[in-house]
Amino acid sequence: MHVATETTPKVFRFLIVDDSRAIQAIIRRVVEACGYPAVEVRVAINGEVALDMLKDYKPDLVITDWHMPKMSGLELLQTLRQLGQGHLKVGLVTTETSPTMLEEARRNGAVFVINKPFKDTDLIAHVRHAVPVDGSEPASAQSPEEEAAAARLMITQECKDLIQSLMNGIPFRLLEEEPLVAHALTSQNLIGLYGGRSKPVTAIAVLDTNAVCILGGGGSRQPPAAVRQAMQQGQATESMVKHASQFMQSAGALLRLEAEKDPVPLSRTSIVPQSFQKLNELLVKNGGRADFRISVPGYGDGRFSFLAV
Repeated sequence: MHVATETTPKVFRFLIVDDSRAIQAIIRRVVEACGYPAVEVRVAINGEVALDMLKDYKPDLVITDWHMPKMSGLELLQTLRQLGQGHLKVGLVTTETSPTMLEEARRNGAVFVINKPFKDTDLIAHVRHAVPVDGSEPASAQSPEEEAAAARLMITQECKDLIQSLMNGIPFRLLEEEPLVAHALTSQNLIGLYGGRSKPVTAIAVLDTNAVCILGGGGSRQPPAAVRQAMQQGQATESMVKHASQFMQSAGALLRLEAEKDPVPLSRTSIVPQSFQKLNELLVKNGGRADFRISVPGYGDGRFSFLAV
C-alpha cells in the first residue's frame, strides 16, 4: 500500500545581531513577513556573541547592526572573512551614512546596507533578494531559456511579492507584458531615476497614470471608489504619487544590473507628459528591461516598466 508522505518545508535560518532588543524584534517581524515557508531566527547582542553562535549555527543570512559594543558589524564582516567564512551572507542595518564607511562594508562582502529608520517593505526586498524564497542560487551553467530569463531586468515573482506586501490584501494580477512604447503611455506618467556607482543614472522606472493610481492607492489604503475616480480622471492624487514612488524605491533592490553589485537607490521622481522626448527615446532602447501589466478587479489595468540605461 502506498502511503502519502508530506514534504517538510525548508527552514530558512537567520541571525539578527543588534544591541537593541527593540530593533531585534522589528527585524524579526520583517523576516517573518518575507513569505518563507518556515523560518528560524536567532539573535545576538553584538558581533562577539554572534561569532560564538556561528561556530554551530549556519544561517542563510546574518542581519547585523553596525555600531555595537565589543565588536561592530563591520568588524564581524572582516573577522568572518579572516576565518574563511566569507561565503556567509551578511546584510547591515545601520545609522552609518558615511559613503567611505558604506563602501568599506561592501568591499568586505556585505550583501546589502540599509539605513535606519527603514521601511519594512524596503528591508523585505533586500532580504528576499539576498535569500530567494525558493532557496535558489545562481546556476553555474544555464540553458538558453534560463539565460533569456536571467537577461530580464527584474524577476516577475519578486516584483509580485513586493506589490503584495504593499497592496494591503487587495487582489491583483501581475503579467509580463510586451515592451512599453510611447503611444501606449497615458497623458501623464511617473518616472523614477535610479543612480548607481557606475554612472549617475543607471536605470529608470515608468508608471502610467493607472499604475500610479493602483499601486499608490493600494499602498495608501484609499477606498476603491477614490482609486477608480482617479483612474477615470487620469489624475493621480498626491498621496497616490507618494506611495507609488515608495514602490519604485523598494523595487531598486530587485533590479538586476550587471554594472551594479548592490541595490540601486531611487534618486528622484517626476511626472512627465506622454510627449516627453527623452522618455520616448529610452523606451525604444533595450539595455535590459522588464515590462508589466497590473490588473485589479473593478479597477482596470495599469502598465509599468523598468529599463536599464
